[in-house]
Amino acid sequence: MKERLKKDKKFRRKLILAAAALILLLGACIYTLFIKPNLSNEVYIYKEETVARGDLVLGIMESGSLSFGESSVTYDLDLELDDDDDDDSDDDEDSETTKYLEIEEVYVVSGQRIEEGDLLFKLTDSSVSSVRRKLSSALTEARITLSNAQAEYDISMLSAKSTYDSSVKAGNRANADFQAAITASEQKVKGLEAEIAVLELEIAVAEEMLADEDLLESYENAKTAYTTAKETYEETDLHNSTAYTSNLTAYQTAKSQLEALEDELQRYSDTITDNQAEIEKKQQEIEDAKVTQILENQEAVNNYNSASLEGELAEEIYNYSTNSLSEAVNQAQTELDEIQGKMDAFEEFVGGDNQIYASEGGLVTNVRYEAGDELISEGAMLTYAKADEYQISIDVSEEDVAAISVGDSVELVFTAYPEQLWEGRIISITTTASSEHATTISYPVDILVLGDTELLYGGMTADVTFVTDSVTDVLYVSKKAVFEENGVSYVYKKDASGNRVKAAVETGFSDTASIEIVSGLEEGDIVYIESVMNKNAESSSGSTEATEEEPDMNQEDGSDGFGGRPSEGGFGGASPDNGGGMGNSNSFGGGGGGPADNMGGR
Repeated sequence: MKERLKKDKKFRRKLILAAAALILLLGACIYTLFIKPNLSNEVYIYKEETVARGDLVLGIMESGSLSFGESSVTYDLDLELDDDDDDDSDDDEDSETTKYLEIEEVYVVSGQRIEEGDLLFKLTDSSVSSVRRKLSSALTEARITLSNAQAEYDISMLSAKSTYDSSVKAGNRANADFQAAITASEQKVKGLEAEIAVLELEIAVAEEMLADEDLLESYENAKTAYTTAKETYEETDLHNSTAYTSNLTAYQTAKSQLEALEDELQRYSDTITDNQAEIEKKQQEIEDAKVTQILENQEAVNNYNSASLEGELAEEIYNYSTNSLSEAVNQAQTELDEIQGKMDAFEEFVGGDNQIYASEGGLVTNVRYEAGDELISEGAMLTYAKADEYQISIDVSEEDVAAISVGDSVELVFTAYPEQLWEGRIISITTTASSEHATTISYPVDILVLGDTELLYGGMTADVTFVTDSVTDVLYVSKKAVFEENGVSYVYKKDASGNRVKAAVETGFSDTASIEIVSGLEEGDIVYIESVMNKNAESSSGSTEATEEEPDMNQEDGSDGFGGRPSEGGFGGASPDNGGGMGNSNSFGGGGGGPADNMGGR
C-alpha cells in the first residue's frame, strides 16, 4: 500500500511539472504571436508622385556673389601751367574760372543703365571759353620763347663755330682774322634776321590783342561809362555839393579807366607801327651785310684752303658748346609741345558742344560730380560696369575642381530671380588653394555671366551649377519610387481604378534625386514612394516613439495590400472601399481592415 502511494505521488509530481512546462510554452507562444507585435509595430506611409517631363542635369553646385569690373569716364586733363603760381590777379574768382572747367548739368545717376552715345555731363560755356583763352595765351608765349631760344642758338652757334675754326686754324693768323670777319658778317645777318622774327611776333601779339573781343568790349563799356559820367557831372547842380562831389568822382574814375584802355590800345598800335619801321630798317641792313659777306666769304675761302686743323681739344670744346646751346632750344620746344598737347586734349574732351557722351553702354555705379562742381583734380568722373564684366567668384573643392576647366559653360540661378536661368562661362581657375590650412581645400573659380544682365546688380547671390552630364525632354520620377527585383526595375503606380499595381520600367540617366524613365510609364502617371515608420511601445510609461526608415520596395506583392502586408497596416486593401485606412493628405498609410467609414486607421 505504501509503495503504491509512493508511485502515485511521483506520477502527480511528473504531471505537475509537465503541466507547468506546457503553460510556459503556451505563454511564450501567446507573447510571440499577440503581445510582441503590439509592442513593436511597423507603419508604412505612401506618398504620391506624378511622372513629369523635363531636363535632368548632373553636376556640381556652389554659391557665390555677383561682382563686376568697373570702367570709367575719366577726367585726365592737365591744365596746370608753369606761370599759374605767378598769377598776380587780384580777382581770385576770375582766376579760378580761368583755370578749371565747371559742370553745368549731370544727366545720369548711380544705378542707371546707359547706352553708347547717351549724354552724361554738360560743361559751362564760360569755363570752357576761359580755359581755352588761357591755353591760347600760353601757346603764344611758348612760341615766342622758342623763337628767342632758336635765335640765340643760331647766334651762339656762329660764335662757337668761329671759335672752333679759329682754334683749328691757329697756324695762320691771317686766316683766323679772315674767319673772324666772315663769322662777324654771318653773325650780323643772323642776328638781324632773329631780331626781325622777334619784331614780327610782337606785331602778331599786338594785332591779336587789338582784335581781342574782351578788350574791345571793355573799351566800349569804358567809353559808354565815361560819356554817361561826364553828362551826369556836367548837368549836376553846383549848389548840391554832395551830388557834385559824387558825380565828379565817378566822372574822374570813368575818365581814368578810359584813358588807361586807350593807352593800352595805343601801345599795341604803336608797337605795330614802330616794329614795322624797324623791320624795314633791319631788312636794309641785312641786304648791305649780305653784299659785304659775299666779298669777305670769297676771300675767306681762298685762305681757308691753306689752313690746317689744330688739335682735338678744339673739337671737344665745340661739341660741348653745341650741346649746351641746343639744350635750351630743346627745352623750349618741349614746353611748346606740352602746351600744344594740353590744348589738343582739351579740345577733344570738350568736343564741339561742351558736352560729354558715353562711349559704351553699362550700369552706372558711381557719379562723382554734381552740377556746379569744378574739375580740379584728375580721376574718374563716372564709373560703370559693362555688360560683359559681370562675374561670380566661388570656391570649388579639390574633389570637384578636376571635373571643370576654363571655357566650360555653367548654369546660374540668382536668388532674386529663382525662376530665371542664366548662362555663364568659366574664365579662370586659380591653381593655388584658397587656404592651405583649412579642413577642406578649395580653389577660387571666376565665372563670366553671359546674355542679358539688365536685371542684375552687384552683390546678388547666385547658385552656380557646373554641368557634368545632362539629358533633355525626358520622363522622370524620384529615385525613391523605383525598386529592383531580380535585376528588373519596378514602380508601384495607380491604375485607372485607383488601385496600386506593380509595373516594370526601363530606366536611364539619373541625377542626384531623379531618374529617367525610358519605358513603362507615361507623363502624368501616378507612382508611389514608400516610407516605413517604427512605433515602439514602452509598457512602463505607455509612451509611443515613431521613427521613419528608408523605403523598402523589395517585397512580395500581396493581393489584399501594398507589398503583401495588409495585415500590418499597409494600404489596407486594394482600395479604401475595402476598409483600408488612409493616412494624412500627403500620404497613404495607417491601419488595416476596418469599416468602410473608418478612414486614417492609425
